Amino acid sequence: MNFCEQITFVIFTCNEELRVERAVRNFVNAGRVLVVDNYSADRTRELAERHGATVLLHKNAGWVEDEHTVSVVKAAVQTPWIYWAFADEMLDCRTLIALIDAVESQTCSVVSIVRKNYYYGAFCHDAATGPTNRAFRKEAIDFTGNEIHHFGKPTVPEAQIRHLNPSEHLIHHFISNTAKTYLRSMDAYTDIEAQKAAPISALKMMVRITRIFLNNYLLRGGHKAGLPGLYLVIQSMYYEALVNMKRYEVAHQLAFDTIESVNNAMRDRILADLH
Repeated sequence: MNFCEQITFVIFTCNEELRVERAVRNFVNAGRVLVVDNYSADRTRELAERHGATVLLHKNAGWVEDEHTVSVVKAAVQTPWIYWAFADEMLDCRTLIALIDAVESQTCSVVSIVRKNYYYGAFCHDAATGPTNRAFRKEAIDFTGNEIHHFGKPTVPEAQIRHLNPSEHLIHHFISNTAKTYLRSMDAYTDIEAQKAAPISALKMMVRITRIFLNNYLLRGGHKAGLPGLYLVIQSMYYEALVNMKRYEVAHQLAFDTIESVNNAMRDRILADLH
């Protein structure tokens, strides 16, 4: 594989000493590698540099597609193209070659690749997948006001977005979470998302959850992965419900103290009935 001078592979890390080596090695022969590290307390930076990456320290807000982080990354990257990567992902040889070919073709400004999940080590086919504009010219995506789990807005026409064939090319996403660690991640992310919108009705909530199950477990092949596929879909359903639950709490100013005040009114009625 030829080294591409036009692209920098940016890998975001935080205490990733167990995964950063493979993540860097995945890209180091294809282009420059920049590890943007959230002040890891382990050997992440040491291992990244040992395997050929440059390290940039940057404290993020719990997610990395925010406008400020993107501006910091763009200022640090010297190439016209950026690939947005994470330590729990890899590109296989076929996909990496297709990506580099697209970058060097000078016929596009964005490359969209579908990310597919492994849960408990099992490949979950198309369950909980979606295309992402992971490689882009610096000016081709606008991250102004971007929100968590979104990836900016292309500033170029659709004709300049190269969509790699998802049946042949994919981002391999290796989810290492257990149920406990996944719940911690979801709790942090849904705290952020809960501030951005109003809650939806119970009926709409049930429709969304049902669609998640039907689309991902049945139509997109999650069932082919057995129980890991089912558990991945259940996590997606729970995430949707948890976001709406927290939005409801925000809208109604519900917290321990306010809930207790309501409960205390009922407690007092019970006590009053005793006399």
